[in-house]
Amino acid sequence: MALNLTLSPSQAEFFGAVLGLLFTVALLSYLLGDNPLYRLALHTFIGVAIGYAALVVFYQVLVPRLIAPLTSNDPTVVVLAGVPLILFIFLIFKISPRTATLGNISVAYLIGVGAAVSAGGALTGTLLPQIRGAWVSLLPGSLGVLLSNLIILVGTITTLLYFQYWLRGRTPAGEPRHVALTRILTNVGQGFLTLTLGVIYGGMILAGIAIFSERLAALSSWLNIVMR
Repeated sequence: MALNLTLSPSQAEFFGAVLGLLFTVALLSYLLGDNPLYRLALHTFIGVAIGYAALVVFYQVLVPRLIAPLTSNDPTVVVLAGVPLILFIFLIFKISPRTATLGNISVAYLIGVGAAVSAGGALTGTLLPQIRGAWVSLLPGSLGVLLSNLIILVGTITTLLYFQYWLRGRTPAGEPRHVALTRILTNVGQGFLTLTLGVIYGGMILAGIAIFSERLAALSSWLNIVMR
């Protein structure tokens, strides 16, 4: 006789509420210090995340991009799929000092591609848009827009000047001496940096409070479901 393990919607909601309640309490117990209940919840989350990541890699990367191309009848597709397989095998050779030289090929390839992608992303995704934003801010507009663009332009220039290390010389006491105008501009840039970091830190605190409030609200709703 086969067991019916299918849960009804009400049962699934009940067990989900119980698990959510237990894991939330376990994670919040860290406020009292490190304890086995918190470690159990943490290890469970890590294990589930690793298992999910492994399934995603297998079914969305290995199967469609390696196994399926290697079993196809197109020689070009097989060759293109064999290159990353060979690099992976070379990377395994890094385990042994005798064959580590072959593994350097894969490491060099990964570092080269990673550096190129990072540099290209920083250039096209950060540097060029920042330059364009600063240049557009010079264009005329309404008074409010002009004031906003002027703040952007001044903040960009003074922040960049804050990270310059040109010195006019040193004082008799050995302290670095800057040009008076440069010193003023770098102080303004430091103010923009301080303001930006303060806003980011405040946003992180507000986000943490929002997450904590959401967890408390979920905890209250789960208690209502369990106590029915």
